[in-house]
Amino acid sequence: MFLKRLMKKKVLFIFVLAAVFLTIGFLGAKFYLLINFLSGNDTVVKVSTNKEYLFLEHGDAGDITFESKVTTNPFCSASCNVKLLNLEDMSVIDADDFSLKPGNPFKKSYRFFLNKFGRGKEFYRFDVECISSGGFLCHSDRELTNRNLLITVEYDLNEAEEENKKIFEEKSRNLAEEINGIEKELFTLKDAANKLNNSAIVDYDFEFNLNDKPEKIKMLAMEENYYTKIDPLLELEKEINETRKDLFDLNNTISGDVLIYNSLIDDLLQSEIILRNWTNFNFSLDSVEKIKGYIDEFNTIMKKFDERDYLENKFFFVNGFRDKIENYVFKEDENGTIVDKTIEKTNIQKIEFLNLAPDEVELKFAEIKNKCTVNNVTGLCSDGKNPVVFLHGHSVTKDAPLEYSLEGFTKLQKKLDEDGYVNAGSITLYTEKNVPANVWEVNTPLSIKASYYFDFFEEPENYKIVLTKSENIDTYAVRLKEIFDNVRFRTGKQKIDVIAFSMGGVVMRRHMQLFGGDGFSKVILLGAPNKGISGDVSTLCPIVGGEKRECEDMNANSLFMQKLNRDKIPDNLYNIYGTGCEMSEGKGDGIVLEESAKLETENNFAINGTCRGKFQPLHLDLLKIELYPEVYETIINILE
Repeated sequence: MFLKRLMKKKVLFIFVLAAVFLTIGFLGAKFYLLINFLSGNDTVVKVSTNKEYLFLEHGDAGDITFESKVTTNPFCSASCNVKLLNLEDMSVIDADDFSLKPGNPFKKSYRFFLNKFGRGKEFYRFDVECISSGGFLCHSDRELTNRNLLITVEYDLNEAEEENKKIFEEKSRNLAEEINGIEKELFTLKDAANKLNNSAIVDYDFEFNLNDKPEKIKMLAMEENYYTKIDPLLELEKEINETRKDLFDLNNTISGDVLIYNSLIDDLLQSEIILRNWTNFNFSLDSVEKIKGYIDEFNTIMKKFDERDYLENKFFFVNGFRDKIENYVFKEDENGTIVDKTIEKTNIQKIEFLNLAPDEVELKFAEIKNKCTVNNVTGLCSDGKNPVVFLHGHSVTKDAPLEYSLEGFTKLQKKLDEDGYVNAGSITLYTEKNVPANVWEVNTPLSIKASYYFDFFEEPENYKIVLTKSENIDTYAVRLKEIFDNVRFRTGKQKIDVIAFSMGGVVMRRHMQLFGGDGFSKVILLGAPNKGISGDVSTLCPIVGGEKRECEDMNANSLFMQKLNRDKIPDNLYNIYGTGCEMSEGKGDGIVLEESAKLETENNFAINGTCRGKFQPLHLDLLKIELYPEVYETIINILE
């Protein structure tokens, strides 16, 4: 009996002990998850794709697959919404709702069709927006988290269009040469007709309706999609061929009239020669009188010929006179009389067809340039403004994924997106370059999140990417070069605008010291510890984040800070900092003292605010534009 009672108590004891351990473990887990959440680890979405670039010809199609993953508390799930946007008009092509849990990704594939003529780019964006479910073991601020992927579809002429382009260019050049030949002939004929019309009454029809045809060809050639205009060109070819036929008939008519006119002049010239020759000899009186009669007739003909009259009439009184005097035979008489009659001088000029050259039709073909349309605005892809790159600050949690560091820019980037700075997602050292140069060249500015926390090393057959936070700031500054080079490679822009938060501002300043600032238009620092951190913040920095080296560099008394602040502040550097929180050493933003944030420049902008608590300092709230809209107003004013 005693043993049974003892055994029951033992079972109860074990049960109670197990319950206590479970409760302690449960509460410990909850406490750990809470601390983890308070350290900044909340729901984060990762988005990837099998390709971010497609090259299509008119009529082609290509497939792209997207994958969404969630990093969150294992006791959490995330409710997500996915959208595929066509940035041409910001229309939603597809939308879907789904639930994400760690280890259970969401995949979706799309087919992209290309129905546009010409050469250019289409841009699409895959947006994923999630919110944590929340719960007893799921600590979350239940704020939306999102990720974006920019997809570029570049298009060009297909084989048939390229062939049509060649045909159009060859045919239009031939037609231009034909028009040049016709106009040259018309110029020559008009010149001859005008000369003939001074003496003879003639009427020629020069209305060939040719004047508008060179302009029509030029206009067709300057249309962006001129290679699709072969049919109108063929219609013009028909009209020009008809003009050529009409011109052939006109040429025959004018040439025939000029030939007759010139032959009449030849007759008159020859008749004058014969008559003048007779004045050198003596003839009998009868012959002299006869010759004088011919001279009077010739002088009359000359007067009439000199008068403007129909060519038929001129032919009538000139024709036959030469034959008449050539066939008349006179006998010389040494004792006879000379002919002393005045003969009219033939000064009439024959008509020549001059080789006149009018202005030739010069053809220029429209350059088929890369066109982009974003938010219903069409322009050259190369016309966009400088891209804006976001640089994150110090990671509070050592083992947190990269996305936690980039998450702080979400609201700021979304607001910029609304104001025309298209959200292009993120870029890091591991972002591949297996895309063409200028893949992000677009007629609108882009905003891009970037991280210097990645590095890579070479293995025998590939590169291995590793997340490395525990480096000094010099290392991060050097890594930025590769990131910025990739941004320039993708956007085609040599100048970049930068918005650098907290430690990111220090990393950016050091990068400019090492590599120069010419590659940047505007660099905006936000909450940067420009002269270092001190006091409790400096002490807790390596403990909370575990990043000893970068924390040592940020110490106000460090050698790094001395090197950083020995040079003059560049003119393109703008400094936004927070103040208003009471700190142990003075006023600041709860993390950075005001005196440590300010720079020796006119481009300082103070944001007055308050700290909402130890875990909610003004320093972090500077990124919450709903709390401090003046931060965004300052940024956009600097950028614009």
